[in-house]
Amino acid sequence: MLKSILSAVLLRKKTISTLLLMILLLGAISYVTFPQEEMPEINTKRVALIIKYDGMSSDDIEKLITEPLERDLLRMEDVDEIVSISKDNLASFLIAFHLNTKNENLSKLVRNTVSDISDKLPAEMEIAEVVEYNSSMFSRIYIGLHGDVSYEILQKVANSYKEQLELIPNVTEVNIVGEREEMVKVTLSPSLLKKHKINISDIYQSLKTYNNIIPSGALTDENANFSVKIPGLYQSYRDLKDLPITSNDNFTLKLSDVAEIKRTYGKRKSMVVVNGNPALSMEVSRSGGTNIIETYDDVKKVLAENEGKFHPLVSTSIVDDESTEIKTRIESAENTVNTAVILVMIIVIAALGIRSGTLVGLSIPTTYLFSILILDYLGMTYNLMTVFGLILAVGLLVDGPIVVTEYARSQQEKGIRRSESYLNASHNMFWPIVASSLTTIAAFFPLLAWPDILGQWLRVIPLTVIVVLSTSLIVTLIFLPAMGSMIERKTANMTSDSIRKDNYLLKTYESLLKNAIKSPLLVLMLTCLSFAAVILLYNKYNYGVIFFPNDKAATARVEIMARGNFSAEETADYVSEVVQIIDKNPYVQNYVANTTQRDRIWLFDSSPTDMIGRIWLDLVDLNERPDSDIIFEEIQSELNTLHGFEARISGNTYSSSIVGTKDIEIEVSSSDKRLLSQVAEIVSRELSDLEGVKDVEVKYPMSGVEWIYDIDRTQTSKYDVPVQSIGAIINLATNGTKIGTIRPFDTDEELNIKLFLPEDAQSLDSIQNLNISTKKGPVPISTFIKKRASNKIFSIGRKDAARILIVDANTVKGFKTSENVEKIRLWLNEANIPVEANVKLIGEAEDSASSLSFIKSAFSLALLLMFIVLISLFNNFYHTFIILFSIVLSTTGIFVGLLVMGMSFSGVMTGLGIVACTGIVVNNNIILIDSYRKIRKTEENKTIAIIQSARSRIRPIFLTTITTVCGLLPSALQISMNIFDRSITYKSPETYFVQPLAWAIVWGLSFATFATLFVTPSLLALPDKLKSLVSKNKKQATIQVAEKKYI
Repeated sequence: MLKSILSAVLLRKKTISTLLLMILLLGAISYVTFPQEEMPEINTKRVALIIKYDGMSSDDIEKLITEPLERDLLRMEDVDEIVSISKDNLASFLIAFHLNTKNENLSKLVRNTVSDISDKLPAEMEIAEVVEYNSSMFSRIYIGLHGDVSYEILQKVANSYKEQLELIPNVTEVNIVGEREEMVKVTLSPSLLKKHKINISDIYQSLKTYNNIIPSGALTDENANFSVKIPGLYQSYRDLKDLPITSNDNFTLKLSDVAEIKRTYGKRKSMVVVNGNPALSMEVSRSGGTNIIETYDDVKKVLAENEGKFHPLVSTSIVDDESTEIKTRIESAENTVNTAVILVMIIVIAALGIRSGTLVGLSIPTTYLFSILILDYLGMTYNLMTVFGLILAVGLLVDGPIVVTEYARSQQEKGIRRSESYLNASHNMFWPIVASSLTTIAAFFPLLAWPDILGQWLRVIPLTVIVVLSTSLIVTLIFLPAMGSMIERKTANMTSDSIRKDNYLLKTYESLLKNAIKSPLLVLMLTCLSFAAVILLYNKYNYGVIFFPNDKAATARVEIMARGNFSAEETADYVSEVVQIIDKNPYVQNYVANTTQRDRIWLFDSSPTDMIGRIWLDLVDLNERPDSDIIFEEIQSELNTLHGFEARISGNTYSSSIVGTKDIEIEVSSSDKRLLSQVAEIVSRELSDLEGVKDVEVKYPMSGVEWIYDIDRTQTSKYDVPVQSIGAIINLATNGTKIGTIRPFDTDEELNIKLFLPEDAQSLDSIQNLNISTKKGPVPISTFIKKRASNKIFSIGRKDAARILIVDANTVKGFKTSENVEKIRLWLNEANIPVEANVKLIGEAEDSASSLSFIKSAFSLALLLMFIVLISLFNNFYHTFIILFSIVLSTTGIFVGLLVMGMSFSGVMTGLGIVACTGIVVNNNIILIDSYRKIRKTEENKTIAIIQSARSRIRPIFLTTITTVCGLLPSALQISMNIFDRSITYKSPETYFVQPLAWAIVWGLSFATFATLFVTPSLLALPDKLKSLVSKNKKQATIQVAEKKYI
């Protein structure tokens, strides 16, 4: 039945050729049009919420906004956790929902929840932002604008660029960093106010009174209906200048008589420096699911087309261009795949001949294009996880084509026609190859359930592998036999030289195999002892466990931290000192520096709460500089010489962006503020006492001094003065007071009208001298207030309605983070920590434990699924056990490799390597045992059947091992070759990420091949050997009994 179907399919060579060409063409189109990005698009189920209330301190923000909101937000359906930061003037929340929530519009849910409890919150607060995170929000390009021009010109140029960039279809947001607020500034003159006997409160009230919308209705007569309009809002500067303050007889005092009115920019709140030049910068974001390279190419095109157009002296510089880095990394990863394919083709051609070798070699790119077509249809993007999946699949692809081609070749050597030989190969190898693919898919299938946000990224790798294996099955059993029957040499043309003969290696293997089969118990015992010895050695001398491999960075960020009450000028001075260090480093190509405030809580953002500035920098090309770690160490050593503040440089790597900046992180939470600090100090001391731990730090929130004006409510009652009026006057002397808006004719933007005192009057002492109007006349504001200094926390961190502190530390070189983490776990279980406080490990320690736990459970499920497939194929428990036993033996080689290479066990990449190695080993053993079972049907001698099956499989097994090892060796050795420009790259950034995976397969498969060729045949002979021993013992026992009776 199966042979008839395959025969009917394979005979339609023109149909199959047409389908193959269509798949190749459509696959090539998908490859060209595939949306490219660094990481897969994910749904984070996180919502950022920012509430603003100008003039309110962090303590008041926490009491009046954060705490009430947290209580109600935590009641929302499917909420996992809420992290918040309370700062002066704003409360920022990151609300995490369960990833399986069915709510489609989380931002709307959050906004509605805030609106529902608005009566419990201050009326003056403002919802500044409610946005649901998606992974594209982390993908940005930074553009610096600089030139020898005034700030006003630079701002106008930035606005012009922003308008052009926002016209690009896939650009969602362009944020200008360093811009100052444009406003209409009304600066009062205290001396003129005093001269005209006018109080500030009178001015304030007049400005508010004359800027209102006045409803005026309509007039109707017999002929028409006329609307009536009374302009109540400020229409122009003249309206402001001519605003009457007081009138007396024939004299009207106007606002312009006591104040200076001008359109200007507010004070600089942040500083931006691009490559040493004062500047503005623009952050360009794109929409999710779009091609990042195409989008940012469009951005660069806009910049090039408008260079010098808006102003000849203003230039643009691109910094931290993620699209260029992604293009480089994907090209490098693709070069690794291309190198592997070429090496595989060379080896297969050398082993099987040009025609057979070309057939096997071309099956790999055919499978890849077929897979890309399917992945594109599934709506996936082309990213590094996809490419890593393709690299991982290299070792899994060659086995099937080699088996089919090798079988067909052996058939032709027996005189069978080529079309018949490939039909027989497809038929006889059909179920073993299907079972091999299914067991490998079963190994990867549980990984699709990888939990959490990181799982959404990582599960792309097993999904890619599963798609590749599925398409490879079709290519191997349908397209390859059809093409082979057309291009392979005709059987009639095969000469005696074309027929392979036994060589010295084959004869040596057969001799060794016979000895192994004679002593299967000895082979089993030595195998088990070797496995046990390796496990014991690894447990004692291993290099620890890490979550992600430590890769290399081509870009970096410098975080500048300082604690205290700093003005914008002081903060800018600190950043400028760091800029001088960065600017003189010859390996820094471009950089953007700016003072910053951390308003939004970002995912995976480990930025310190006391950060006052940040610098993004690009390094020169990899071939023109030393290792990035060396550069960063040199820069850090210079940064360590700074006094009065701290700066820290970190490479922008996969591992640092996902697992944090320090090796050990512990979270302490409690509603009791005093207890929180006490427990944090206890944890800090425990960390400091551990051997091999350094840089222990409690991440206390930034604190300083604030001035509090206590209001004497007895006096306010006596003079009937509203408290709000006192606050407005004080605000006028500090930040200025907004009293309205105006829309000039030359812009579509509304400008705020703000009331200020002169700069020399904007001080704490001047506030005491201000007067406020009362029913009893002007009274000094000092009558109602009393000034005092107080300690202040500028940023208050909370999680799930409790304050939190982070205690973190690094591991000294030569010590294992995993060992210290285990000691901390034991201490946390035994420590007498008050029940009112909660202490837990977070960061890499938590991720590693979670990852290893998942991989163990996934591996167990994979073994169960593989068992089901194998028992269905063989209907034999013992043969199934032999194959599953080979999986255990493959891990021996992986652990040996980790010890020899001095590598840490990566919970993600080494784990994936183990799963991939498992698939290859199972494939080899399935086909070996299947061959044995078929030979056994015609061969009564079990030993001869075992030897014949092993002889028939040694070439494909060796070929699979050699091609897989050689294909992955460039990745393991961190070598990437570009076949188009004939260049070789060593230790490119992405190779650090895939290296543990490659070495795991190389070492595991090398050891497993020995097990497949010697241990598996020995185990096949074991039952008969055991029966023989039992029979011999019974015979001896019978003889002994007979002898005793005779005596």
